[in-house]
Amino acid sequence: MRRPPFMALMLLLFAATAHGASRDKSAKPQALDLDKPLPEQVELIQKQLDDGETYAEIAAADRAKVKESLARFASIINESGGSLNPEQKTQLANERNEINQILSQAAADSRLICRREAQIGSLRTTTQCKTVAERRRDAQEAQDMMRRNPSGTYNKGS
Repeated sequence: MRRPPFMALMLLLFAATAHGASRDKSAKPQALDLDKPLPEQVELIQKQLDDGETYAEIAAADRAKVKESLARFASIINESGGSLNPEQKTQLANERNEINQILSQAAADSRLICRREAQIGSLRTTTQCKTVAERRRDAQEAQDMMRRNPSGTYNKGS
């Protein structure tokens, strides 16, 4: 007799989880596509650049390049009034490629990777989350430290 309410509750939880998962995937970084309405795409990219999460690892220079390219993109569209000549189409394709290249690299670098690690001498694990770019910087710093001190020993002020 208690099964139907339990099953209904489980179905409700499953539906809510599925809805939340689908909503998270829609906020995924998108590439600029000339076949879709451009003002909405430009607005979405601007919002993602400013939210501090989607492209968290984008360099300031790259962020400025993307914003400049988006402005040039919009000006070409506004100047043409809907009909593009071949030169304008080429300019749009070049701007789109530059924007997509920078944003795809920034999205890849901003991807969060979590690992469960145990402290030495302990069985308790903790979750360590870092972006791809943070992991790359940590690895580079470790390599640089080993190059500076190849023996692995450290003098402590002797």
